[in-house]
Amino acid sequence: MASWPGTTVERRVASVEYGDARICLVDLPGIYGLTASSPEELVTKKFLLSGSYDLVLALVDPLVIERSIYLPLQLVEMGVKLVVAVTKWDVVHKSGLHVDVGKASSRLGVPVVPISSISGEGIDTLLSTIVEESKRRSSAAPGRFVEYGPLEAYVEKLASRTRSFKNPLLPHRWVALRLLEGDEDVAELLEERDAVEYAKNLREEFRKVYGVYPEDLAVYARYRKASEVLESAVVRVSIGRRGKFVERFDRIFVSPALGPIASLLTLFSIFLVAFTVNTGFPLNLVLRTAGLDSAAALLEEYSLSGLLGLAFTTLGSAVEEFLSSYSTVLAAVVADGVIASVGFVLSFAPLILVVSLLISVLEDSGIGPRMAHSLHRFLSTFGLSGRSLYPLVLGFGCSVPAVMQSRVALDRYERLQVIASAPYVICQARLAVLMYFTQYVFPGRPLLQSALMLSLYVVSVVLFLATSSVLRSLVFKVRERPEFLMEIPPLHRPSARVVWWNSWIRVGHFLAKAGTTIFAMVLASWLLVSLGPEGFVEDTSKSYAATVGTAFGRFAEVAYGVDPSSSWKVGYAIFYGALAKEGLITSIAMLSAVEEAEALEVLNLSLPQAVSLLFFFMFYIPCLPTIGVIYQESGSARYALALSMYFIVVSLAISVLIYYTLTALA
Repeated sequence: MASWPGTTVERRVASVEYGDARICLVDLPGIYGLTASSPEELVTKKFLLSGSYDLVLALVDPLVIERSIYLPLQLVEMGVKLVVAVTKWDVVHKSGLHVDVGKASSRLGVPVVPISSISGEGIDTLLSTIVEESKRRSSAAPGRFVEYGPLEAYVEKLASRTRSFKNPLLPHRWVALRLLEGDEDVAELLEERDAVEYAKNLREEFRKVYGVYPEDLAVYARYRKASEVLESAVVRVSIGRRGKFVERFDRIFVSPALGPIASLLTLFSIFLVAFTVNTGFPLNLVLRTAGLDSAAALLEEYSLSGLLGLAFTTLGSAVEEFLSSYSTVLAAVVADGVIASVGFVLSFAPLILVVSLLISVLEDSGIGPRMAHSLHRFLSTFGLSGRSLYPLVLGFGCSVPAVMQSRVALDRYERLQVIASAPYVICQARLAVLMYFTQYVFPGRPLLQSALMLSLYVVSVVLFLATSSVLRSLVFKVRERPEFLMEIPPLHRPSARVVWWNSWIRVGHFLAKAGTTIFAMVLASWLLVSLGPEGFVEDTSKSYAATVGTAFGRFAEVAYGVDPSSSWKVGYAIFYGALAKEGLITSIAMLSAVEEAEALEVLNLSLPQAVSLLFFFMFYIPCLPTIGVIYQESGSARYALALSMYFIVVSLAISVLIYYTLTALA
């Protein structure tokens, strides 16, 4: 921070270490806009004009967001590196206010991060965002970010004459605009005095023609732009009076005895509804147990995933039939490669959307925070706060958004714990593998199938908790349990708009981060299976996939005694599953030239081999997109690599122990 003549404002500077970076923070007096009206505001304005900083952090009060967004708008026009922090996030929900920070960020063109100085929420994300943004090249002015109507012609006239500014980083358009607004501080920094006089003449001409000063029109235009930025990004919900039913309901969730039970039952209900709507599981098993096989088959066929799969199968067949008359190779590439890969990616979106919708309803209604509060005591035993409930729940849909949700952690230690633990939760991709294996191991025995599936889910949650506990106590050597501070909002009817935007953000993360990688991996797998040294092959044993599978298959032979005739297929599945669990069974089916339902049968695995391989496949490594997000969220390639090795070692130990135990019992 600089000192200017005539100012007596105390200088406040702090230094913060984040990872390998040291951040120097300069605390400037509060200001709502670049028109200073006091000595304190003048200090802030001149510092901003000096350019003697790497990045500007603007704090926005969400309770008066329409007013406090005005300064960030001006800073965006200046073209400075900017991060916006929405403060008081702990009381926003309580007041019935909802802010879609993702949409606000998109419209402003700069990162927007919600934070709370009381609960500590978002501080870690804010620091990481500051570090990331400061490393980028200087931001460019966004052109006509704000449209000033008739003032634009005057700005263009003046901009060509403001070329010798003492701070060359500031855009000429912005300098011209400020001169027309009569900004004397900006005029002092301009070396061409004739341009200043020209600006005064234009300013007077504008007043005579339009009857108002340029600054009056500029202020109106910026507030109009603020309304556009905040439109549909801010929702206010009326918090009404509490009825007797609401009070009783509230008492259940905040009760030390009933709260955890009610929370767990709520979570179970979410899983039941989400998975049943998406895949038919576990209701299909219940129906089969009752002897209603036709109803179970109908449920599976008309589930969201079933309908989506049917649509892409029909589309692929039609395209293949159409293109085969021109080129069988082209038809195979488009139908079996591209269309099948897209369908595979989209088949996971419905579950993530349904889970996200249900979680958003809980969050927005106020039930979610109560669940987190009620389970905090249990989770704190393993070094986690109640906030880790959200990544845990999201993990059942997809590991990618679950790892991203680590940003809700109270501190960096807990965030790293969640990053390491979340991949152990069995996601939808692994659920598909799990269902195929259980049907193969216990054909026609739904009770045993359910028991095996339940045991895998229990093990996954145990590994989630144990990993967190080990990291906090043994690796990070933090003995204190995390303190849980959260403002519990009143119970109210959730807003459909808020629920939708929260859900779509999570689905968007999946499609952007995981979906693109999954598409590439499925397509690459099809090419590996279809191509060999001699070109396109009919015999998959001559494909590149067979070469890769043989290398990894030796591991299956040594660890689980898999026969060499099948080990190369298992080996390729191990290789492919590390890239994307979604196509693990598909990869075996491709190599065996059979339907997915018959993929495991051709391997001729014994019960000990099948069960031990199932445990290995569930936990040995999440998938390539998840590893990428682990690196992104932790900011450390070493941490991502160490976790990958940890996943492999733990899964190998568990699966080998199961193999030899079951072999001995058999």
